[in-house]
Amino acid sequence: MSFPLKRDTQVLIACGYFDVSTGIDDFAVESMKSGLRLGDELQSTYSLTRRPAYTIIVNDLGMDCSQDVCELRTAATAEVDTSALLELCAPFGVSFEVVKERTLRNRSARFLKRWLKDTDSDESLRLEGTEILFDSDLYPKVIAGAVNEAGAGIPRCPLIVSEYLDLSFKRLSASRQRSSRVVFDFNRVADKDKVIKGTEMYLARKSQGQEAVVQVFFDAKTHDFVSIPYSSEDLGRRAA
Repeated sequence: MSFPLKRDTQVLIACGYFDVSTGIDDFAVESMKSGLRLGDELQSTYSLTRRPAYTIIVNDLGMDCSQDVCELRTAATAEVDTSALLELCAPFGVSFEVVKERTLRNRSARFLKRWLKDTDSDESLRLEGTEILFDSDLYPKVIAGAVNEAGAGIPRCPLIVSEYLDLSFKRLSASRQRSSRVVFDFNRVADKDKVIKGTEMYLARKSQGQEAVVQVFFDAKTHDFVSIPYSSEDLGRRAA
């Protein structure tokens, strides 16, 4: 996987995703292994001044997401057990932060609540009927959310992805070091559209510049992957 970095570039690698209802599966294990190898490779190749940070996303919502729409299943109640992934990290001397989808969804819902009170606060979004649409350059239609009968905003997958990236870059920019920032995000191939939509939504609305997202679409069985980089320079910031 080739992506040029500077020595002072801050890197976050998101891998090891799993659903608590099924537990750690092949994708979680194999994407974590690949993410750890990537971090080692980047550290060795570029002599990074800071070692890469790691996160895993845990689906604790009991949600089935397809393209833009998320449908609630029976809520997952199992404990989040990451011990198998921690064992993989031990030889590399790294740890990871667990990000729960429930947190991301709640964060997205709070944003929509604020936006519905003042739609001029973000002109990249617009309300059409009951749908909240993002003004995309890459797709003819991107649904950021919907308004239910009670008038509340219900976030859709691209907005949840965007909020995750916002959290990730805030974690990197918390350093006093002024440098470029890159997030490598491992995903299943089936999730390609929604994560690209969310990536564009983040970079166009919230990026502070010098940021890039490398979406890695990974097959746990074959270990084949396709990596697609997106940068703040390419997509720009269009937030009001």
